[in-house]
Amino acid sequence: MSAKAKIIVFSMIPVLVILGAGSLGFLIGRQSLIIPLANEIHTVMGATTLGKLLDSDEKKEVAAAYLEGHSSIAEMDEMSWAIFNVPTPFVGNGPMPGKHGNATINTMQFRVTAETVIPKPVGTFRIILTGGSTAFGSGAPAQNRTIGGYLEKLLTEAPTRDAIDRYEVVTAANPAWATTHERILIENRLSELEPDLVISFSGNNDVHWGQTGSNVLWFRTYADEHYFRLIKKAYDYAGYGELPDVTRTNSKSVPPEIVARRLLKNVSLSWFALKQEDIPLLFVLQPSLAVTGKALTSREQTVLNSRIKQHRNHVKYFQLCYAKISAALRSFNGDGYRFVSMAGIFDQLQADNEMFIDSYHFGDKGNQIIAHKIYTEIQGLLK
Repeated sequence: MSAKAKIIVFSMIPVLVILGAGSLGFLIGRQSLIIPLANEIHTVMGATTLGKLLDSDEKKEVAAAYLEGHSSIAEMDEMSWAIFNVPTPFVGNGPMPGKHGNATINTMQFRVTAETVIPKPVGTFRIILTGGSTAFGSGAPAQNRTIGGYLEKLLTEAPTRDAIDRYEVVTAANPAWATTHERILIENRLSELEPDLVISFSGNNDVHWGQTGSNVLWFRTYADEHYFRLIKKAYDYAGYGELPDVTRTNSKSVPPEIVARRLLKNVSLSWFALKQEDIPLLFVLQPSLAVTGKALTSREQTVLNSRIKQHRNHVKYFQLCYAKISAALRSFNGDGYRFVSMAGIFDQLQADNEMFIDSYHFGDKGNQIIAHKIYTEIQGLLK
């Protein structure tokens, strides 16, 4: 190698070192930004199906809450649970359209296989079911074995009625939603979809959030918190500092009478929005482990005891809230409004009958019982 070539080579070494160090720094910096974001997303994705939350022994125990019993174990890894959410206008977040485990979400973010057609086809009786995770069908073994799925089957198989060619039950629900989300969805979207009946299968989440000290009229759900954490990280990495938190959570549970008052406000506003289009509203107060009169299995009792460890007054708080909610909803009078409490729908079941998956959810055995009860309650509304 000539002297000139050596000079060129040696003169390039510092440049290469600088470039290498810069590239390494870039990669390290990039990873330091990506890893926290990836971990945040990974945590949320870890709860998208029931099977991801249970070990093999737990799956065997929970299987008794399903009509197919032990055979349902093989399906649990596909049973949609906390479905991944996307930012959604006005309600904060809602189900991501697409196929997620055994749940199909249409482009309007409803848990139905087909698209929701507007204008509504002539001869179609459209029922929209809204609520939180139980209405959504978290833990259901199939799309048609949610509450909405069973209800549509019952209606379809019933004798035909004049001017009704087909029944359509649209599940417009999302895990962790409170009645505030339902009310906004009813006001802004569902009332525009020409429903013949709206059913709110709800109440439990308002009490759940109340027990955590949250004001259901001004709070963030778990999905909201997820996206808020991502945005906070992005702003911090971009050098814009900390984003302020504009919500407030009290260290004490919300008094039961306030929980009931806020729920009634949402229900009355929902009724008013629907009344403008002469759409009936049925509010169904859902069952919950803390308020059921069912003789509990040993596993159900263990689940309840676990809740009590987290919140010493869990059972008393839920029972007081449910009593206040029932009284408030029964006192509300509105043309086209009906209230039904299904808090005690499992009360006659014995301790050898597994029903609850956890404190709030049940398998398809529970979904089927509830759908039958709703079917009976709405007979006078099928016009």
